[in-house]
Amino acid sequence: MNFFSKIIKKRSSDDDYFISLDIGSEDVKALVLNMDKKQKKVFVVGVGEEQQNIGNMKGNSIKNISGVISASKKAIDMANRMAKNCPKKVIIGVNGEFIQGMSVEVCHKRDNPNIKIDANEIKNIIHKVQEKALNKIRKKIAETNTDNSIQLTSAVIVNISIDGYRVTSPLGFKGIEIKFRIFYSFLYDYRLKIIKDIVKKLDLELLDMVSEPYAVAMSIGTKDSTEFNSILVDIGSGTTNVAIVREGNIESVKTFNVGSQVFTKSIADKLDISISEAEDLKIKYSNKQIDDEMSEKIKNISSNDCDVLFTGIELSLSEFSNSNLLPSKLLLYGGGSQLLHIDEIISKLFLEKNLSFPSETKVKFINVKDIINVIDKTGKLHGFRYINLISLANFVLGLEIEDNLSNKILRNLIKEKYNK
Repeated sequence: MNFFSKIIKKRSSDDDYFISLDIGSEDVKALVLNMDKKQKKVFVVGVGEEQQNIGNMKGNSIKNISGVISASKKAIDMANRMAKNCPKKVIIGVNGEFIQGMSVEVCHKRDNPNIKIDANEIKNIIHKVQEKALNKIRKKIAETNTDNSIQLTSAVIVNISIDGYRVTSPLGFKGIEIKFRIFYSFLYDYRLKIIKDIVKKLDLELLDMVSEPYAVAMSIGTKDSTEFNSILVDIGSGTTNVAIVREGNIESVKTFNVGSQVFTKSIADKLDISISEAEDLKIKYSNKQIDDEMSEKIKNISSNDCDVLFTGIELSLSEFSNSNLLPSKLLLYGGGSQLLHIDEIISKLFLEKNLSFPSETKVKFINVKDIINVIDKTGKLHGFRYINLISLANFVLGLEIEDNLSNKILRNLIKEKYNK
């Protein structure tokens, strides 16, 4: 334990404080948060960030555990110093394919439809539904991967209906068929062991792990909104995630290995400069801090990479659309979305393609102020790079103030059986 940690150790026992940790391919970001359950708000009181060393990550997969632990510790210590607090609980987000998400629909038929559903029956139903859902996930994974040894880390019931009528909870209702739509976050066994090893060596307690696109989807509108429809595109350093939200329900998340690092490498290659120089030039270009001639060069160099990025988005969307119309609103976030004109380029490419949109696609950015229930007291959170982190914070708040019996039973089941 370092000197600073010893000084503020007494305050670390406060259960209202926790850490949100985002392990990315280029850096590790950490927030210290103070949760006020009465106000139903979370306050950002500390921010920390540390660059990853080369070799720590490949895409968004952890390759050098000790290197990631070192970067995480530095980011957390920085956030702790700002917050003057050392929380012990942490929620972790690892983007890309490391932690995956899938929406599953499961039906359950009751033996006695004329009897009102009580708490004991709900518990029994959730247990049966859980097994069916897990089998569906494993079957889906087996279509593309021989290894389906997964662990569920988190689950949220996003929709319940009884005999076709949507309800917030089945408690007290009668009916024969109960249909659940549940969004699961899961990862392979060996990946869970890596995360647990990191958490243990950081001397922290793992609150939860969740698919970051799900946390974002649930944080940019009211929880029970059935009118929220959007395409979410998170452009990270090494990967891009695409998710569809229809009527407030998120579908499976698609990931492909193209991110902002591709743009940096192209600039380095074309201008014959180092990667660090290219990254600096890319940032200055995005902030309009270079002359018009160089800006035009960067724009031309980046155009081919934008085409590659868009092709990945297009292929992901083609898997979602099938016979259904896609939402007409596309929301961009993540560090890679800061590239100048990327929204205009994607909008233009959408016009040239024949995807199943009901109308002209509107491309917009998600900003920090768009995330509900989270208030930044540090003044440090600008742009799109912290969207995942503060969305994770809102997700934790949702867990703490949850009053839905079905969700409580489901989450307890997962913690007891799969997240030991």
